Amino acid sequence: LKTLDPKKVLEEGAQIVADPNQPIPMKMIGFVTSSYWSEVLGHSIALALVENGRALTGQTLHVPMPGETIAVEVTGTVFYDVEGERVNG
Repeated sequence: LKTLDPKKVLEEGAQIVADPNQPIPMKMIGFVTSSYWSEVLGHSIALALVENGRALTGQTLHVPMPGETIAVEVTGTVFYDVEGERVNG
């Protein structure tokens, strides 16, 4: 996952929903397993388990947090050197 606001770092364990406007209790479609700030990339990155996640690549999902909901883009699991140029020369 990549937050649409590059300065937001998600909390590990946070739930992921498709529609942030649904009534509570919201239907969870996944959760954040790991989340960090990437100094190299200049934005936060996160790994998550998301129902049908690969099929959702490029779509926007939401992470409800106390006081705000953070929009995220579903991405692949490789954030740096996606083409493998640094590894393969």
